[in-house]
Amino acid sequence: MSRSDSGGETEMEETRAEADGASRRDFVKLTTGVASVGAMGALAGCSGNGNGGGNGNGGGNGNGGGNGNGGGNGNGGGNGDGNGDGNGGGSDTVSVSFLSANGVENSDIQQHFQSSMEDFASKNEGYEVDLQTASYGDIQQTLTSQVSAGNAPALAESGGLGIQYLQEGRLVDHGAFMDESDAFPDDLTSASQQVGNFRDYWWSVGAIRHTTSNLGIRPATFSQAGVEDPFEDLATWSQFYDVLQTIDEEQDIIAYEETGVPGDLESYWGYARTAYEGGTDPWIRGSGDDPDVVINNEDMEEDRQKTDGMIKACVNLADEFSSDESAQRGDEEIPALMISGQVASFTYATPTANRWYSVSEDAQIGWHDGEGDFMLLPNPSLDPDFGDAIGIDDLSGHSGEHGGHVWGLEQAHCMFSDVSSDQQDGAWALAQYLFQDEDFVLPAWGEHYESIPGFAPMRDPVLNNYELPQNFAQSIENWNEYGDQYSNTGGPWDVWPSDPIRWTDINETISEAIAGQHTAEETPSLVRDRVLTRLEEQNQGEVPS
Repeated sequence: MSRSDSGGETEMEETRAEADGASRRDFVKLTTGVASVGAMGALAGCSGNGNGGGNGNGGGNGNGGGNGNGGGNGNGGGNGDGNGDGNGGGSDTVSVSFLSANGVENSDIQQHFQSSMEDFASKNEGYEVDLQTASYGDIQQTLTSQVSAGNAPALAESGGLGIQYLQEGRLVDHGAFMDESDAFPDDLTSASQQVGNFRDYWWSVGAIRHTTSNLGIRPATFSQAGVEDPFEDLATWSQFYDVLQTIDEEQDIIAYEETGVPGDLESYWGYARTAYEGGTDPWIRGSGDDPDVVINNEDMEEDRQKTDGMIKACVNLADEFSSDESAQRGDEEIPALMISGQVASFTYATPTANRWYSVSEDAQIGWHDGEGDFMLLPNPSLDPDFGDAIGIDDLSGHSGEHGGHVWGLEQAHCMFSDVSSDQQDGAWALAQYLFQDEDFVLPAWGEHYESIPGFAPMRDPVLNNYELPQNFAQSIENWNEYGDQYSNTGGPWDVWPSDPIRWTDINETISEAIAGQHTAEETPSLVRDRVLTRLEEQNQGEVPS
């Protein structure tokens, strides 16, 4: 198995992250210099309380957008009357309104977005950017309000809500712009291509960055429980479960904390895939206009067992090991809990090291001879013995491969047709800048908010210009090694109500079970009933011709 450990165990295979889990001070010292040279010369969700509820036509207002750890709701000023002519500037300057959530995820990325809008204007004569921001918990409501008031932005990080606006005919044909490009859509990552195309119609330019969900452990706790090589000792669910039991019995710490609030159960989305191989979708398959729902489907018995079994495993693991607060636990709470020795593991580990350094500048990321604060690993793979070990008959005898969720639909950017053609052209120019310009991309995703660029040719420059923390390097190794097993949840379904199915019908129902409102055994049938009802009521309509 390919590994990015950076923790100093000599018997472990070394990869890019050889810096032994550089501290925040070391990381900033290194990347500050490299960023300036590289840029010039050269990723849940996560308000933690998203409801994802549908609005009757498949849009949904669920959040789950990203791995947010702060920032604010500051904006970049109003957007005039929706036509871009209320923001000042000369008569020959076109103002492009841009609504972003990623641009306010933390103070570093916020400053970078603001300065980058000036950089874009300097490189694209005749355009200026009216940057507006809202947190991932608020952006869909902000966007809904703007569109309803007739002030649609030219470019927006709409997430899955954009599919609603596609259905309403409010978006431009992104494919027409891509036809004039040598890079789009072919150079987008596979995840961006998954989410940007709906039933062969390009409604979005994709996601400008990705993060992935993985297993995160506290090495100091797991080494005390007898783990010597976490890649080998925690490779399967049976192994992981056995160590969790040891930790639970012998140490005063929460062995495993489920991020069980509906807006952060992307953790479950990730490890649900580990019951399968080859990127098989655990939930919805087939044509988007007449999909097959795998959940609790007796006509697909073997796959039903895998999908239903992992739903039950999510509930049972939380019930056995997690705190009483797990049904409302957001992922942004975990770094402080883990660094302070209150939580030993979770399955919402992402590449973004700044989330840990914001808790402690000296956070030790990596194994560090079993003394580290946090380490990212692949989610365990399902093995034939796990079902018997945890008491879930559905999983007995089944096996799968490592995998996880890729954030993509949550960060999808789209252009609105409500604005003038000049503004649409400006929005397309800005979109290309956000994906392709090294002065923006490298510092954004290599330093300020460690993520995988949504434009495939930008990945290697990020890798080559930055000393990556262990969690960032390992997340890339995981995605590289297990390929299609890392996939977006919802984007490939091609159903109109993707968002409310993800956030409400699946996540909210599972969260209710974690809270004790119904049993693990009942949960798959409840999820199925809600998904089928949603599809019947909201999955009608054709894409624009």
